[in-house]
Amino acid sequence: MKRILAHVGVLAIGLFGATLVVASPRLSVTHQTSSADRQSIELLLRTYTRCVTERDEAGFRALLLDDNIPFASVQESTALDHPPDLRRYEDFRRAVFANGRRYRQAFYNIRIEQDGPLAQASLDFVTETVSGNRSSSSGWKVLQLVKVGSAWKIASELYTVK
Repeated sequence: MKRILAHVGVLAIGLFGATLVVASPRLSVTHQTSSADRQSIELLLRTYTRCVTERDEAGFRALLLDDNIPFASVQESTALDHPPDLRRYEDFRRAVFANGRRYRQAFYNIRIEQDGPLAQASLDFVTETVSGNRSSSSGWKVLQLVKVGSAWKIASELYTVK
């Protein structure tokens, strides 16, 4: 029995229902990232900023798994007194592609992790308004990506804004 627990890990349920899982180092998973997938994900990120900068709504929409993905500012969502609806792509679409303003967006400090058909890109961003009242914002994004066929699609985007 001790040997089985050593290989599987230990699951303990405390008095208040808290759960603690301690994984066995022998079962640790290594992420498999191919150079071709990494290049495809980097291309997706470059296409993302190009589409925002050039107001290419159709190109941007093609990057998404669908229009109902979680896509929201975490500050706005967590300020609510009830569970937030994070499926707010339509708000982003109107703000970026339908308001008449032009933006330039850049990504920095990009970190990509992948395991097979699932990947995560976390990055810092700066968005500048280049028409009308000039302003800028910055923050951090976390994109979850899913490989569909040979193409990577954005399955969710959560971000902070400063």
